[in-house]
Amino acid sequence: MKDKEKDLKDNNETTEISREMAENEKKLDKEEELKRLRFRKKLIRRIAIIFIIALLLLTFFSNTIMNYSLPEISTVTVSRGSVSEKVRCQGTVEVSKDIDVTVSGERVVKEVLVEDGDEVKEGDVIMTFDASANDAIAEAERDLETLEVDYEKTKLDRNTDESESSKTLTDAQKNLSKAQAELEKAKSNESAKAAAVAEQESAQAAYDAKKVEVEGLQTQVDSYTNMEGYSGDVDVDALVNQLATAKEELLTLENTLNAKKDAVTSYEGVKSVADAQADVDEKTEALATAQDNYNKDKVKESRTAQSNALTDQQTEKKIEAQRKKVEKLKAADDTKEVKATGTGIISGITAKPGDKVNSESALASIQLADSGYEMTCSIDKKDAMKLKVGNEAKPENVWEDDVTGVVRSIKADTSDPNQKSIVKFNVKGSVQAGQTLQLAVGDKAGKYDTVVPNNAIKEDSNGKFVYVVNVKATPLGNRYIVEKVKVDVVASDVNSAAIQGEVSEYANIVTNSSKPLDNGQQVRLSEK
Repeated sequence: MKDKEKDLKDNNETTEISREMAENEKKLDKEEELKRLRFRKKLIRRIAIIFIIALLLLTFFSNTIMNYSLPEISTVTVSRGSVSEKVRCQGTVEVSKDIDVTVSGERVVKEVLVEDGDEVKEGDVIMTFDASANDAIAEAERDLETLEVDYEKTKLDRNTDESESSKTLTDAQKNLSKAQAELEKAKSNESAKAAAVAEQESAQAAYDAKKVEVEGLQTQVDSYTNMEGYSGDVDVDALVNQLATAKEELLTLENTLNAKKDAVTSYEGVKSVADAQADVDEKTEALATAQDNYNKDKVKESRTAQSNALTDQQTEKKIEAQRKKVEKLKAADDTKEVKATGTGIISGITAKPGDKVNSESALASIQLADSGYEMTCSIDKKDAMKLKVGNEAKPENVWEDDVTGVVRSIKADTSDPNQKSIVKFNVKGSVQAGQTLQLAVGDKAGKYDTVVPNNAIKEDSNGKFVYVVNVKATPLGNRYIVEKVKVDVVASDVNSAAIQGEVSEYANIVTNSSKPLDNGQQVRLSEK
């Protein structure tokens, strides 16, 4: 028995040990499997990281290579600014030797009044021309007439217009006066009606009393009349007469009563005092409202009058300036004749009667007795077309206030007659021969919302345009795309131009490019 128990115990222990060994083997296999899985995950993670890094590197280098192949551009931001339409001319001051005799437009020579070698004084007539219209004077006179007519119409419109509030106030005052009159009439009618009612009541009482009297007399007469052969003390005849008199009096009282009733009835339908008073109250409130609106409009009219006064001052100044312009043009009118602009000797007459002449050629020269200074420069023909002989010029590179210039002649530049013109100025003031002088002719600079440098404006067969830079965001950064936008140049000077078109303020505009550009092309910004 003991041996069996011992064998059983040994078998159990052996089984337990076997089980423990099996569990240990399973644990070792699971740990080995976990180690293999961890290794695989690390390997896959490393491969993925390496792939992503390689992809990023390839993308970066491909973008970098592509970027370096893109046109490199320089840009400027569209901004508000000033652009001067002045025509500028730079040259060297020289001692003046002669004055060219020119005209401001095309003319037909009628008569030449001088010959070479003749001495003339400033203001002498040198040539006359066939009658022709001076378009500049005609246009200036039309503009003056338009300004004057418009000004008079404006003043007439102001004087004839009556404000709506003024009409409303006048109507409200009339309505209140009418309502007050109606109230007084209602009060008078009410008093008269009360008196008529009292008179009616009095007439009614008199009529009723007389009627009772007549009925009593009638009863007596009837009773005595029904008694045959009555021979009493009562005088029946006298009683009958009394009845007849009473009846006549009753009829008179009845007529009076009816008249009083008609008088009372005549007041029916007449406006009551209460209604008339309510109407007065309503009209009084309406008048107060109208008066308030009228006062407000008066304040507005006062402000409008002040504004109109300022506008009138500006208009009158424009009219006066236009009137002076007409006078100046008439004084300088050379459509009928040309006069000497200085004292000296005539030379180099190039025109004869019947010739057609224009501003491009000098008709003659005047060798000045007292030489001054002159300056000659070459400018674009399109700029020269903006000038006329006699235009005043201001210096832009000297400080002396007394320096002035006047356009003396405009001629074609023989070196490039289709594109260039030679402009000669008479110069006065504190200058010296050999001094470089820049003169400007024209108006003051104007202010514009979209101003760009001149080199930003391109031109092709379809007209002028600019390249606008648009930014497109991508996961790899911003891309820059150029858009071709058609524009019109409204003003320009030597540096800048004011443009109109679908270009917004603060847009970036291309000024320079390393390669020719196309609409929608991707570019890269200059790093300079």
